[in-house]
Amino acid sequence: MNKIFSFCLLLFAVASCQTAENQPVITELQGETLQMYEKGKELFLSKCLACHNNDMLTASTGSALGGITQRRKKEWLRSYIRNSYKMILEKDPEAVELYAKAQVVMQGFSNLTDEEIDQILVYIEATYQNNKIRLRPVER
Repeated sequence: MNKIFSFCLLLFAVASCQTAENQPVITELQGETLQMYEKGKELFLSKCLACHNNDMLTASTGSALGGITQRRKKEWLRSYIRNSYKMILEKDPEAVELYAKAQVVMQGFSNLTDEEIDQILVYIEATYQNNKIRLRPVER
Protein backbone atom coordinates (compact mmCIF):
# COMPACT_ATOMS: atom_id res chain seq x y z
CA MET A 1 0.00 0.00 0.00
CA ASN A 2 1.18 3.50 -0.74
CA LYS A 3 3.23 4.91 2.17
CA ILE A 4 1.57 8.32 2.07
CA PHE A 5 -1.90 6.79 1.93
CA SER A 6 -1.03 4.52 4.87
CA PHE A 7 0.32 7.49 6.77
CA CYS A 8 -2.83 9.53 6.13
CA LEU A 9 -4.98 6.66 7.38
CA LEU A 10 -2.83 6.53 10.52
CA LEU A 11 -3.25 10.27 11.01
CA PHE A 12 -7.01 10.13 10.71
CA ALA A 13 -7.20 7.18 13.09
CA VAL A 14 -5.04 8.97 15.65
CA ALA A 15 -6.93 12.25 15.25
CA SER A 16 -10.29 10.57 15.71
CA CYS A 17 -9.12 8.70 18.81
CA GLN A 18 -7.50 11.62 20.61
CA THR A 19 -7.64 11.73 24.38
CA ALA A 20 -8.90 14.58 26.55
CA GLU A 21 -5.28 15.70 26.83
CA ASN A 22 -5.21 16.28 23.04
CA GLN A 23 -2.31 13.90 22.45
CA PRO A 24 -0.28 15.26 19.51
CA VAL A 25 -0.12 13.19 16.33
CA ILE A 26 3.65 13.57 16.13
CA THR A 27 4.15 11.55 19.33
CA GLU A 28 2.26 8.68 17.67
CA LEU A 29 4.67 8.35 14.74
CA GLN A 30 6.88 5.28 14.77
CA GLY A 31 9.37 3.38 12.64
CA GLU A 32 9.65 4.29 8.98
CA THR A 33 6.96 6.99 9.24
CA LEU A 34 8.88 8.71 12.04
CA GLN A 35 12.08 8.55 9.97
CA MET A 36 10.23 10.04 6.99
CA TYR A 37 8.86 12.79 9.26
CA GLU A 38 12.31 13.67 10.60
CA LYS A 39 13.92 13.76 7.15
CA GLY A 40 10.93 15.69 5.81
CA LYS A 41 11.32 18.25 8.57
CA GLU A 42 14.97 18.86 7.64
CA LEU A 43 14.03 19.26 3.99
CA PHE A 44 11.05 21.50 4.72
CA LEU A 45 13.12 23.81 6.92
CA SER A 46 15.86 24.11 4.30
CA LYS A 47 13.73 24.27 1.14
CA CYS A 48 10.17 25.36 1.94
CA LEU A 49 10.16 27.53 5.07
CA ALA A 50 11.27 30.67 3.23
CA CYS A 51 7.82 30.82 1.58
CA HIS A 52 5.48 28.56 3.59
CA ASN A 53 4.50 28.83 7.25
CA ASN A 54 5.66 25.98 9.44
CA ASP A 55 2.25 25.68 11.14
CA MET A 56 0.73 24.44 7.84
CA LEU A 57 -2.48 26.28 8.80
CA THR A 58 -1.79 29.81 7.56
CA ALA A 59 -0.52 31.29 4.32
CA SER A 60 2.66 33.30 3.93
CA THR A 61 4.26 34.13 0.59
CA GLY A 62 3.21 30.59 -0.30
CA SER A 63 -0.10 28.96 0.51
CA ALA A 64 -1.00 27.03 3.66
CA LEU A 65 0.08 23.46 2.98
CA GLY A 66 -1.93 21.45 5.50
CA GLY A 67 -4.19 18.88 3.87
CA ILE A 68 -2.38 19.17 0.54
CA THR A 69 -2.24 15.38 0.08
CA GLN A 70 -6.05 15.25 0.24
CA ARG A 71 -6.43 18.08 -2.29
CA ARG A 72 -3.85 16.95 -4.85
CA LYS A 73 -2.56 13.66 -6.24
CA LYS A 74 0.97 12.65 -5.30
CA GLU A 75 2.26 12.62 -8.89
CA TRP A 76 0.85 16.10 -9.44
CA LEU A 77 2.53 17.35 -6.26
CA ARG A 78 5.86 15.89 -7.33
CA SER A 79 5.63 17.59 -10.73
CA TYR A 80 4.52 20.90 -9.23
CA ILE A 81 7.26 20.93 -6.60
CA ARG A 82 9.87 20.18 -9.23
CA ASN A 83 8.71 22.72 -11.83
CA SER A 84 5.50 24.67 -11.28
CA TYR A 85 6.44 27.14 -14.02
CA LYS A 86 6.48 24.37 -16.64
CA MET A 87 3.05 23.20 -15.46
CA ILE A 88 1.69 26.73 -15.78
CA LEU A 89 3.11 27.04 -19.31
CA GLU A 90 1.54 23.68 -20.18
CA LYS A 91 -1.79 25.07 -18.92
CA ASP A 92 -2.29 22.51 -16.15
CA PRO A 93 -5.64 23.72 -14.72
CA GLU A 94 -4.66 23.39 -11.06
CA ALA A 95 -1.27 25.04 -11.56
CA VAL A 96 -2.86 27.89 -13.52
CA GLU A 97 -5.47 28.35 -10.77
CA LEU A 98 -2.80 28.48 -8.06
CA TYR A 99 -0.81 31.01 -10.06
CA ALA A 100 -3.93 33.15 -10.61
CA LYS A 101 -4.56 33.25 -6.86
CA ALA A 102 -0.98 33.82 -5.71
CA GLN A 103 0.42 35.78 -8.67
CA VAL A 104 3.78 34.21 -7.91
CA VAL A 105 5.51 31.16 -9.36
CA MET A 106 6.83 28.66 -6.86
CA GLN A 107 10.55 28.06 -7.05
CA GLY A 108 11.27 24.69 -8.64
CA PHE A 109 13.16 21.96 -6.82
CA SER A 110 14.11 19.70 -9.73
CA ASN A 111 16.84 18.02 -7.69
CA LEU A 112 14.43 16.51 -5.12
CA THR A 113 13.80 12.77 -5.44
CA ASP A 114 10.36 11.17 -5.14
CA GLU A 115 11.41 9.87 -1.72
CA GLU A 116 12.45 13.34 -0.52
CA ILE A 117 9.19 14.88 -1.71
CA ASP A 118 7.26 12.10 0.04
CA GLN A 119 9.22 12.84 3.23
CA ILE A 120 8.31 16.51 3.00
CA LEU A 121 4.66 15.57 2.51
CA VAL A 122 4.72 13.32 5.59
CA TYR A 123 6.17 16.20 7.61
CA ILE A 124 3.58 18.66 6.27
CA GLU A 125 0.61 16.41 7.04
CA ALA A 126 1.81 15.32 10.49
CA THR A 127 2.52 18.92 11.47
CA TYR A 128 -0.85 20.01 10.12
CA GLN A 129 -2.74 17.30 12.00
CA ASN A 130 -0.75 18.03 15.16
CA ASN A 131 -1.54 21.75 15.00
CA LYS A 132 -5.22 21.10 14.28
CA ILE A 133 -5.41 18.88 17.38
CA ARG A 134 -3.34 21.24 19.52
CA LEU A 135 -5.54 24.19 18.62
CA ARG A 136 -8.86 22.32 18.94
CA PRO A 137 -10.68 23.03 22.22
CA VAL A 138 -10.75 20.11 24.63
CA GLU A 139 -14.23 18.72 25.14
CA ARG A 140 -15.04 18.06 28.77
